[in-house]
Amino acid sequence: MNNESSPVLSILVISHNQRELLPRCLDSVLRQKLTVPYEVIVSDDRSTDGTWELIQDYEKRYPGIVKGVKCNSDLCNPATRSERCGWNKANVYKHSQGDYFVNIDADDYLKSDDIYQHQLDLLMANPSCSMCQQRILQVDDGAPLESGHAWPVHPKLIDKAILTPSNIIRNEICGLNPTYMIRRHREENPAEKYGKLYDDTVISLYHLQFGDVIFTDRADYVWVQYSNSISNSDKGDERQLLYGLLPYQHALLIPKFTYYFMSLANLPMLHILKKSLFKKIELKPSTIQHLKLFNGFIFQYYTNGQKGLMSKIRIARILILYKQISHENKKNGKARNIQYLIKARKKLYRLLIG
Repeated sequence: MNNESSPVLSILVISHNQRELLPRCLDSVLRQKLTVPYEVIVSDDRSTDGTWELIQDYEKRYPGIVKGVKCNSDLCNPATRSERCGWNKANVYKHSQGDYFVNIDADDYLKSDDIYQHQLDLLMANPSCSMCQQRILQVDDGAPLESGHAWPVHPKLIDKAILTPSNIIRNEICGLNPTYMIRRHREENPAEKYGKLYDDTVISLYHLQFGDVIFTDRADYVWVQYSNSISNSDKGDERQLLYGLLPYQHALLIPKFTYYFMSLANLPMLHILKKSLFKKIELKPSTIQHLKLFNGFIFQYYTNGQKGLMSKIRIARILILYKQISHENKKNGKARNIQYLIKARKKLYRLLIG
């Protein structure tokens, strides 16, 4: 495709010391059969293994298409690898121009040569949709593609289904951000708004504010699982706590969907809340530093050592309210007291965040 015109699609890649893996990623991107002008921007975060030199080589081989930009995530005072990735994704987004964009990590790749054009066609044909979602093909490092499994799986996920924000959040079928092709919202720069928190689910949920999602029943994004990957770095209670706190973080970052976030059963959080009434949950200093980015009781409780009788009483009240909401949710049809649920979820939010 001749790229003399302004790019319609921006393909955004982040990397850090991934010289051995990046060619697989970039080659799978550059194999895409696209009928529109596009750009491939690679943001490299302080690599010392020759990754930057490799990116420069791709720039020479694909002039006008591939562009390398540098990033220094040390500038954001990161507490976690996720914050470093968020800073890098914010950096690569700021350099992009396309009306549509898609993210891909340097250690992942695409298994077909037409998925991006397919997603783009669906978005163009459905102007009310903000994103087009595919499934993830999750594969262990070194394992054949045939051994992988595709997710998310849900009855609502049928080909060309239009999914509302409520569908996506309440059924927890958001998936990974790189499986979305996204229509750019030009009235605001989310990378500047969120900074180092501009990572994965935040990107998806932010753009979900501006339209529905059209789903394509394909799993062409290969998400390779490594033993040292971010998703495998936290263990035990700390991992459950971080996952359990995500809906409350998202409620603070994207308040439009607060009611939906408060509608989630959130079993990991319930488990940790019960446990921390009687036993302190041990957290790494980096986790505590990350949680201090968020205001609200539940974050302060875990960053201040899980102390105080009044705090314990408040945790107990949260658990009781969760139980009451769960009981009301189990009722069928008109027997459910919708007004009660609305008030109860607002009260739950005040107890957790207020």
